[in-house]
Order: sequence, then structure tokens, then C-alpha cells
Amino acid sequence: MSRYYPVYLDLRGKRCIVVGGGTVAERKAGSLLKSGADVWIVSPDLSGQLKELVTQKKIGYIKEGFEERHLKDAFLVIGATDDPSINSRISREAQRKGILVNIVDLPEDCNFIVPSVVERGDLIISVSTCGKSPALSKKIRKELEQRYGEEYDEFIGLMGEIREYIISEVNNEKKRGIIFQRLVDSEIIDLLKKGRRDLSKEEAIRILRSMGVEGEEFKIRK
Repeated sequence: MSRYYPVYLDLRGKRCIVVGGGTVAERKAGSLLKSGADVWIVSPDLSGQLKELVTQKKIGYIKEGFEERHLKDAFLVIGATDDPSINSRISREAQRKGILVNIVDLPEDCNFIVPSVVERGDLIISVSTCGKSPALSKKIRKELEQRYGEEYDEFIGLMGEIREYIISEVNNEKKRGIIFQRLVDSEIIDLLKKGRRDLSKEEAIRILRSMGVEGEEFKIRK
């Protein structure tokens, strides 16, 4: 079997179907919502958390057992029921229609799998063993969670602000690359980890000035 092709999907506004109404469906729906997807649950019953999301109109709800027609206009579907026969039918119908489909814990019925993920704001690190050892993926994810703390979320926010400014102010692409690399290799992340946001900003400005760029406009998120 060939390896999976690693990719990040833009799901903003895309119709994504989760079949199932339990705790696994909760988890999948939550991840899809964070990506800006138009999430719909198909299930005769819902968990408490899913009911709350429906009440808040954050997700759509079809109070039925799965049928092929539920896949109309779907970009992606996740099978999260406790019935293997239903999950297999979801897989067959979705793949026949050319829809991305993931059946929880059954990689052989999927045309994509969901990796273990570490999230620090806009920093997303994913780990996959191509479905061969989820336990190893989980172990590595926990190690990465220890290695990359919340300071990386703040650093990504700062870099986002600086990047927009540098691109507008520095025309030389090579010079821009050097600036960005110096910022990444600097002590800014360590300062953020210690809670020294003031010194982090000063260090960023110092690096920019050393490259002939003024940087007083930058603010680190509070």
C-alpha cells in the first residue's frame, strides 16, 4: 500500500456531515467547527453536548438514520456510529460519489485519515503512522505537547503581525527571508515562555532595526 499524502484542508463554509450522535461524533463535530465548516449531524439521537450545539444553531441536525440522500452537496463525511454495517454503507456511498470520507477507527474504509494533532493557536503539528500504530501517534503527540507550549501561540500571533508589515515595507524577498529567520532563531520564544512580553517586543524591534526596518508598531497580544 502506498503512503498517505499529508494535506491540510480549507473547510470554511463547506458542508461536512457527521453520522452519529455520541461522544465520538461530538469530538469530530467540534474539530470541524474549529475549522469553519458547515457541520451537520445525522442521527436519530444526540448527546447532551450536541443538543446544545444544535440549540445554539452552531450545527445543523437531521434527526434520521443515515440515507444516501444525506450526502447531497457534502464535501466531507465522517462515520461515527456504533454500527459497523452503517459505517460501511457510509463509506461505500461516499466513495462512490467522490466525497472525502473517514470512518472512525477503520482506516481501510477511509479515503483519508485524521492524524494525532497538537494545536497551539495557528501552529498545528500533526502526527500519523498511516493507520498502523495509533498508539505510537498518541505517544509522539504527548511528547510534542510538552515540547511546544502556549508561548508558540503568542509567537505565531506576533509573527503574523510582523509578516504583514515586513511584506508591505521590504521589497527585497531575500532580505525578508533573513528577517523572518532571525526572528525565529531569536530569544523571543523563550522570553514569551517566561511571560516577558515586554522584552519579547523589544527583542523583535531590535532585530528589525538591525535590518534597517522600524518596528515600533508591533504589539504582542494580551
